[in-house]
Amino acid sequence: MPTRSGVGKSRKTTACADYSFRQRFRVPAAWAFRWCIDYTPYRWGKSQLEGSRTVAWVGPRTVVLDDIVPAPRGRRARKVKMVHIYPETRSWVSTHVAGPRLNSQFRYRIEAEGRNASALVFDGRELRWDGPRLSAAANRRLAKELRADDADLWKRFAVEMEREYSGG
Repeated sequence: MPTRSGVGKSRKTTACADYSFRQRFRVPAAWAFRWCIDYTPYRWGKSQLEGSRTVAWVGPRTVVLDDIVPAPRGRRARKVKMVHIYPETRSWVSTHVAGPRLNSQFRYRIEAEGRNASALVFDGRELRWDGPRLSAAANRRLAKELRADDADLWKRFAVEMEREYSGG
């Protein structure tokens, strides 16, 4: 189990949820990849996400995303992610470097499915550092919930992507 070190303390994760899914797009792979790595605050709002995003390119293939999102009990949470982009494989990796899911990591890859279709292949590992330690069954339920939430988000992204591709 991963540990989180801080000044004078070291903690273990209370949950580690691994999950994956695949989302099909009716757009060519190269176009889908460019759309996915077009990190702009504008796209954030168009995708019906709540919160705000600051985007800072720190290198030609590395971007830091600083998101403020709704949290339980009417609060807000800050999530800072470093994203490394690999154009040669149409893939990118997002690692949480600050916030409640510190060190969680998500891998994305766009695969061609013919000339005018593609698919996102997603693999995620979410780490949780707070709350009670989850049993194996509870960890599986968490992974199932996360998969459903992220797959739903990418279904919404697919609609927006396909609309933009068709010029609508």
